[in-house]
Amino acid sequence: MRGYDARFLDTLKSKNDLVEVVSRYVHLEQKGNSFWGRCPFHHEKTASFCVNSTDQFYYCFGCHKGGDVISFIMEVEALDFYDAIKFLAERVKMELPSDNYDSQKMAEEKEKKNRILSLLKDTALFYVRNLKSEKATKHIEYIAKRGLNSDMVASFGIGASLDFNSLPEYLKQKGYTEKEMLLSGAVDEKNGRLYDSLGGRLIIPIINQFNQVIAFGGRLLEKADFAKYKNTKETMVFNKSQTLYNINNLKKLKNEEGINSIIIVEGYMDTISLVSKGFRNVVASMGTSLTKDQARMIKRYTTNVNISYDGDFAGQKAAIRGLEILKDEGLEVKVVALPDGLDPDDVVNKYGREGYQKLVDEAKPLIDFKLDILEKTFDINSTEGKRKYIQGALKVIKESQSNSEQEELLKRLRDKTGITYESLKRELESIENGKPKVERVETVELKEKNYEAERFLLSSVIFSKPFLKEFDLKDLAFENPLHIEIKEYLEKEIEKGEKVKPNLLYDVFDDQALKEELSKILSFELEDKKNFDEERYFYDCIRTLKRRQRDSEIKRLTKMFESETDLVKRQKIAEELKLKLKDKNK
Repeated sequence: MRGYDARFLDTLKSKNDLVEVVSRYVHLEQKGNSFWGRCPFHHEKTASFCVNSTDQFYYCFGCHKGGDVISFIMEVEALDFYDAIKFLAERVKMELPSDNYDSQKMAEEKEKKNRILSLLKDTALFYVRNLKSEKATKHIEYIAKRGLNSDMVASFGIGASLDFNSLPEYLKQKGYTEKEMLLSGAVDEKNGRLYDSLGGRLIIPIINQFNQVIAFGGRLLEKADFAKYKNTKETMVFNKSQTLYNINNLKKLKNEEGINSIIIVEGYMDTISLVSKGFRNVVASMGTSLTKDQARMIKRYTTNVNISYDGDFAGQKAAIRGLEILKDEGLEVKVVALPDGLDPDDVVNKYGREGYQKLVDEAKPLIDFKLDILEKTFDINSTEGKRKYIQGALKVIKESQSNSEQEELLKRLRDKTGITYESLKRELESIENGKPKVERVETVELKEKNYEAERFLLSSVIFSKPFLKEFDLKDLAFENPLHIEIKEYLEKEIEKGEKVKPNLLYDVFDDQALKEELSKILSFELEDKKNFDEERYFYDCIRTLKRRQRDSEIKRLTKMFESETDLVKRQKIAEELKLKLKDKNK
């Protein structure tokens, strides 16, 4: 429960009625005890988003997102857990508990943070005013060269630093201390003198999802032996690995229209240029390799991502690293392949919106993009180059968990290299990648049927169905690790005589995979029961799991029998096996 008392969370949820909260974002229509509307997390024409008013949880039968009032606010407002708690507490005027920290120390930290944010806001306004100065000629010329109109400049809060000295003087006049200036990152110190850390540059404010200025980026206007782009240093309010440029406007877009996909670029100017051409769903990783924190932030907005890094080789390598990180977080990712040497800003200005959109539409999945990179890396017209290309390509193809995709990619490799399909397939099969082979379709289907039976049994226990009678969860063995964890928790609660509140289960499990599985389990209660005999299905599920248990036992005994050399023990195993097989054939 991440530091909060269970009673506090229970009270917080009871005061924040889920139907009332969701209704601020979604038009809901009542059908029985449930309320239905169009899902705020993905585009849809028919309502598949359901809120259970009795047990206070929601589930979308389209995108399969579910949860309680806390997870809803986290998702729709793109907040982390603590900020969602704060949001809901303020909504119903509840005081937050100290959360095991010294309250005075927390107050001091909050005041320090607020002063830094205030200073950064004043700094941003200072830079904006500078841009209107007669001294900002070079800044204005650069903006005109990039083709940005006044609306774009104002929308992104672009400003100008005219020199190294005026900012510290201005902030001193505003009442900020030297310590606060240095803590903000906007000001640095050298030989005992304070100076503007981005002196003389075009200024781009970096704004978080709460519309707070947290840092600045600066762009050089003339050639020099300095970095072309520079960010202010990391501070108590700015962590580059946890920040995405333009996330504030992305949040606004999500709340206004919804987001189907996101485009990730490297820098601010790429972002601003694409937005100016109508691509509002753009964020930048600010020139750094994507991090897990950034991937998780993106996942709050959408699961579909297009990486659009520079068209040079370094940009393509960075795209692959980013794809791997996003893929590991469960996102659907593709790469927008740009012409060699061009960045998104170059492409959209040279070929227009339609030209860039065409590249986005043709974005390639990771495995295809990796193969393209390998082809550019090695000269396949030379013997050595072709050999290295084939070795690398086979390792990439081995990553695929689909036999049909592997077959298609092998044929493509055959056509490029002239090596026979059979030879390539033999080499592929000899590669060890540590990943399990794809199971046969019928095995996968059987496993999913068993998992579905486990889900329904857990749902029946959670909602205390009348047909449970003498049923005991301990009598059945579950297979899905997530189900086992939920099952063990329910068993303990039942032993204690506690009644389980469905929506409070989201506070028990911190793991996101467990929460997602819990939503699937609870969703049974939302389905139409008119033509569905729950009790009959309940006993069907019990039989399904008992059958699996018995078949598993038969396999175990068969292996024991085959490996046992002692005749007496073999006879004993054979008798036990015979009984199990007899039971199976009934």
